[in-house]
Amino acid sequence: MIVAPVSHDASFKACPTDGIRTEFGVCRGEPIRRLEDLMLGDVYLAKQAATWTKVGATDTHLSAFSLDLAANLPAKTLKNLAHLIFMTTTGRRTDVYAAAHCGQLYFVSDTAFEQSAEYVLIDIRTREDIMPLKIEPVPVVAVSVSATARQPISTMRLHA
Repeated sequence: MIVAPVSHDASFKACPTDGIRTEFGVCRGEPIRRLEDLMLGDVYLAKQAATWTKVGATDTHLSAFSLDLAANLPAKTLKNLAHLIFMTTTGRRTDVYAAAHCGQLYFVSDTAFEQSAEYVLIDIRTREDIMPLKIEPVPVVAVSVSATARQPISTMRLHA
């Protein structure tokens, strides 16, 4: 995917996905924790308690966003994972970026979701310049187990 460069001064707003709920569709009522929890055609709605915080782009290609928490704390870097395209039920397009920091998924956009507007997810464009996490089993390793605890042990390795 080619991302068009934007001005370094561009202003965005970020909301943890806990502030957005799936109103209708396959994942209705399920929390949004990962990109895989987003389904094309599902309808999303901002919760009443959703908070949108100002963030800035760290570069012109939107590979990450910077969230300032406080003057005496380092900024959070939200890594851009995908470009999401939503369409409101009135026909207005809204571009949103799915970004993550320490396992928390955020929606980042130049405009916050309106409280009463329904947003239909119509496209997900994952970034090709990031390597997704994958879990693979590792070869079996001999493990000594006491005679009383004879349960199978599986070893997994997380690749970033």
